[in-house]
Amino acid sequence: MNNLQKQIEDIEKEIRETPYHKGTEHHIGILRARLSRIKDKILDSETRSKGGGGGGGYSVKHQGDATVVLVGPPSVGKSTLLNALTNAQSKVAPYEFTTVSVIPGMMDYKNAKIQILDVPGLIEGAEIGKGRGREVLSVIRGCDLLVLISEIGKTVAVERIKAVLEKNGIRIDKSPPDITIVKKLQGGVDVHSNIAQTLKRETIKDIIIETGIKNAEVSIKENITMERLLDSLSKNRVYIPSISVINKADLKKGKLKNNDYLYISAEKGDHLDRLREAIWKKLNFITVYLIKSNEDPDFSNPLIVTNNTDLNKIMMSLGTNFSENKTFARIWGNGSKFPGQEVSLSSQAVDGMQVRFI
Repeated sequence: MNNLQKQIEDIEKEIRETPYHKGTEHHIGILRARLSRIKDKILDSETRSKGGGGGGGYSVKHQGDATVVLVGPPSVGKSTLLNALTNAQSKVAPYEFTTVSVIPGMMDYKNAKIQILDVPGLIEGAEIGKGRGREVLSVIRGCDLLVLISEIGKTVAVERIKAVLEKNGIRIDKSPPDITIVKKLQGGVDVHSNIAQTLKRETIKDIIIETGIKNAEVSIKENITMERLLDSLSKNRVYIPSISVINKADLKKGKLKNNDYLYISAEKGDHLDRLREAIWKKLNFITVYLIKSNEDPDFSNPLIVTNNTDLNKIMMSLGTNFSENKTFARIWGNGSKFPGQEVSLSSQAVDGMQVRFI
């Protein structure tokens, strides 16, 4: 591992010392591809070692309909917020590193059970283990939503956290690159795109080859940047939505106008209702109501699913015994043209829809 770290340092040094322009773009692309491949190798090694046991208290079983992680620097009120939102009893104290392991809590909201995790404060150097950084990053990578939290007077900390996460392959509020790579047995790398590319096609091809793909059909449906191309080639990129929260807003006099942040006071309970609703919306949740064959339509059996989920996926999630021999559905309420409308299982669920599988 030390040898790999030395390779990383040498490559990063060469990238820093090479002026970036069209003449060096290809060379820098190759270096960055090499760097990405080494970092992936390290992350794969760490993931396998964690799978063998141990984990230092960071192996948290995901429960409920989604998992949200509170991420922020030390002492900005994450534990207080966790206690305010959930049934957890996280230790609270006005000094750094109070949280020495992951503390889970469960938030009940609109029939959903949302697991919220309080982790140690994320600081610079997390990727090399500072402040339990590697463990924190491991927990973050497996969540459905991040709540990035700082406090009044320290809003810049949110941007620093985003930078740390980006550096470690965690893409915040971004979609995956629109690129398809189909490996083949021979024939080299063929790059296809109907969109004009800023990167030279030869540079794109050689970057792909440098990451270890020797034969593939590559289809690009966006004007791909070097960063996005490398993201598409890495096995260890994750894409996670986020909410930026500024705590202790009650300490600020005057009006708070920055719409990039949700201002709250965890201690006073101010605007926590807005935060709960923001979490619900960011998770893209909707509620459907299951109607049994011998029941009239009502709202007694809610089921939480994500938007754009079809009825077949919902039915299959209820188990093979339930779904056996069922070929269509009847729906009432939202999404139906009339009560008891017969629809195919490929139909999309709608928030508030009542459904009976037939």
